[in-house]
Amino acid sequence: MELPLNTSERGLSMAIEFEIYYILFILVAPFLIFSLIWTIFGLSYPFVFVWGMIASGKNIENMVEDVNRRESETRKLRGKDPLSTIDGGYRHNVSDSGLVYASGVFGPSHWHLLIGWFNNLFGGSITIFQKVISTGRAEVMQRLRENAIAAGWDDVINVRIDTADMTPQSSKKGVKGVEVFAYGTGIKYSD
Repeated sequence: MELPLNTSERGLSMAIEFEIYYILFILVAPFLIFSLIWTIFGLSYPFVFVWGMIASGKNIENMVEDVNRRESETRKLRGKDPLSTIDGGYRHNVSDSGLVYASGVFGPSHWHLLIGWFNNLFGGSITIFQKVISTGRAEVMQRLRENAIAAGWDDVINVRIDTADMTPQSSKKGVKGVEVFAYGTGIKYSD
């Protein structure tokens, strides 16, 4: 017995059979994609962790060297550090002033977090976090110098630096990063 042209061997119309496969695909595909992503993450995480263990200390050292180089170039260019924490009230020949600011977000790698966790077990200073944050502060202060020079300010007075935790609200496990924000008043002197 011959089947009509628009039916399959099971006796279903081809349109209905296509809809069934389509619905199954829609229901199963997200689980397959999710499983694939977690498999890739599970296989790659140990390699990324080891890479972080090897490279994270060197990255911080490279960042410190870069900031020191840029800071010494700024001092050679200007002859002095343009940043100051004093209010500048001793100068009376100010022709213009304005806000100058710079910011950056810095965070420890998983390797740093592991070292910090072990360090926290025994108490005391967690030097690896101090290294990350002090490097971040130095970078932001140098960005402030560069922003002031680019804007044409002679000095930046009343410089302040602020930090803020960048922890997701849903996380109960601590800080994932720290925003460092530096600002001051840019001053242009009339000669």
